[in-house]
Order: sequence, then C-alpha cells, then structure tokens
Amino acid sequence: MTLAEFRLTYPAAAFTVSSGKPFVYRYYKNSQAKATLVLLTGGIGLSDLFYKHFASFAQDFSVLTFDYQIPFADNGEFADAVAELLRHLGERVWLVGQSLGGVVAQVIATRHPEVVEGLVLSNTCSLSGSMSEEGYRDLMQMVESQRKFKKWLSILPFSFIKGMMRRAVLKMKTDNFTAAEKVAMKEICDAMLELLTKPYEAHMIDFLCDAEHYFGLTQDDFAPWKGRVLLILSEDDITFTPACKQDLIDLMPSPTVVTHLTGGHLALMVRLEQYADLVTGFIKARME
Repeated sequence: MTLAEFRLTYPAAAFTVSSGKPFVYRYYKNSQAKATLVLLTGGIGLSDLFYKHFASFAQDFSVLTFDYQIPFADNGEFADAVAELLRHLGERVWLVGQSLGGVVAQVIATRHPEVVEGLVLSNTCSLSGSMSEEGYRDLMQMVESQRKFKKWLSILPFSFIKGMMRRAVLKMKTDNFTAAEKVAMKEICDAMLELLTKPYEAHMIDFLCDAEHYFGLTQDDFAPWKGRVLLILSEDDITFTPACKQDLIDLMPSPTVVTHLTGGHLALMVRLEQYADLVTGFIKARME
C-alpha cells in the first residue's frame, strides 16, 4: 500500500473539541476487534509516517492516529483534546507511542486514565519525578539542542533544514539491513520531505520542549496498568541514553521489557513486521 492509497482507504475526519478547535484524525473501526490502538508518532509529529503500521494493525485492531496539531500548543491541552475525542468515539485504548509519542502517551494516561487500557512505549524516555541525575541531564541536553535547532530554523532556508534531517535519517548504520529495509528508510525520508512544513517543525520543537513541564510522575500514577505496559527499548538505539531507558523501566509497574528489536531509534520502521508481531502478541495476551 502506498501513502496515497492509505489516505484513500483511511480518510481523515475532524471533530470539534469543547474549546471550539478542530481535531483532525484517521480512524478505522474494526468490527471484529476487541481492542483499539492509538498510534502516537515521534518528534517529526506526522502520523502519516506510520501509515504502514496503521494498515498492519488494522487487521487485528481498531486503529486511531493523528498529528500533534498546531492549534493545541502544549502537551496538556493536546492530551485533553485526545481524551475528548476518545470519549466521543466511545473508545478505551492502548496508547502505542514511539520516541516523543511515548512521552505524549504518559501525559494522556496520567491526565485521563479512564480512557486508557494499557501502554506500549518504544525507544523513548520517562517523565519521572525521581529520574536519575544522569537521566535528567541527558534529557535536558536534548531539550536545549532542540531550542538551538529552532534558532537555526528561523535563519536557514527550510529546504536546507529538510536536507539536514534527511541526512540524519539516512546516515544510520544500515550494514545489517536488507534491501527492503533500506527502501523503507528511503520511503520514510521521502514522506517526511513531502509532508513537513516550517511552521509545523517550529511547533513540534516547542511541543517537545514543553514536555519538561510534566516531569514529576511516579509509579503510582501508572498503577492502573500494572502488567499492561510493554517497553521496546532497542539496545542499538543511541537517541536515548541507558540512564533515560532505565528511568522509564523504573517508573512503570511490572513492565515487560524487550531490548532485542534492532534497527536503532527507528527500529519500528525498519523492522515493522517484528515490531507489529511484538505489539499484537502482547496486547492479545491481555485480552484473553
């Protein structure tokens, strides 16, 4: 399935939240499914980059996804809008978040636990209030690097910025990738270049930096999902340090931790089939 075919098969819809702002989303209701997944993309913020994941999961689940939209300026406002949409759809969901999406999932779950069945978080970090000194330092370095990047964004032509982003993805070590997996990486870049705009990239930097305002979560905040948290933390992902990963493990109650999914930070993209099997198996085992 191509991206164009995906958009035709799963058209976008819009829901007006109580603040009067439109919330745009894609939703597939699988009448045979016993669970619904919300796919939360990473820091690029473009949910269409997950189109193959959406189509794959739609075989077994109902699926919902959306961008981190500009009208919702911070993580709290966005989480509240997501919860309002879920109540409108009559859904209680599994939050499936990659990278920044894992952070967004934590905000949604702790603000609106009534709409959440469980969490699947991959190659991400925690919002723990008791994170290690090393983990906190590593996260704040990431935040500061994003603030510096926003300054470059205001100065440099956006075509140059997108070229930098493309090179950052394609320079990943791909020696062990199959030909199909290398093609998948190129498809990610092509879709990103098609969809990304300068205003949206600036919004996403602000949205990511805003996450530091939600530090302070405890294991008690996640107690409702004891045994219903899957952490996929690739050993070869260097975006988040070992300290950040351990802080996330320590925050979650009795999580299942998987480290063998290789492919770096974007393992779920280049190892889509293995990733989908892990997530599907975990959730189905908790539906029985």
